[in-house]
Amino acid sequence: MQDRPILDMQLNLDDFFQTGVYEIMDQINGGEQPLWGMMTVHHMLEHLVLPLNFALGTFKVPVFMPEEKIPRQREFLFSVYGLPKNFKAPFLPADKNMPLMTKDLTEAKSLLKETIEKFLASINSPGFNTETHPVFGHLNRGEWLIFQYKHFSHHFMQFGLMPIATS
Repeated sequence: MQDRPILDMQLNLDDFFQTGVYEIMDQINGGEQPLWGMMTVHHMLEHLVLPLNFALGTFKVPVFMPEEKIPRQREFLFSVYGLPKNFKAPFLPADKNMPLMTKDLTEAKSLLKETIEKFLASINSPGFNTETHPVFGHLNRGEWLIFQYKHFSHHFMQFGLMPIATS
């Protein structure tokens, strides 16, 4: 587990996804190099789309985590700590990037923006209850916001787009 707090419990996660993410994405020019890992910034933008689709229910995944380990995983989710560097999701290839879905960075940014808008509309709709995450199990609106914040900030830090937490 990462030993540096990244989640300020006073942070407004709705604001982060309504404005903060877009401000960060607008800074991306394609020349960013990862501080760790093998993704390009183009791969990273597309990678952020995948778990948004989990929350939308458009990409159904089983829970990979054994049921007895989910409570420990959820403790981490509710902690102030971020994802560790070089964390590998158990359902993604360990030694290569996923094939790109979009032709260029502009298209990747558009896809991510559209998916964020759908994500926010979905989790804010009166009918939203829970959707399945492959590691944390069934997450409600607030839990999805926390997970997505941790995931986005992890990758934004990976490319120097957010400061890396140091205390």
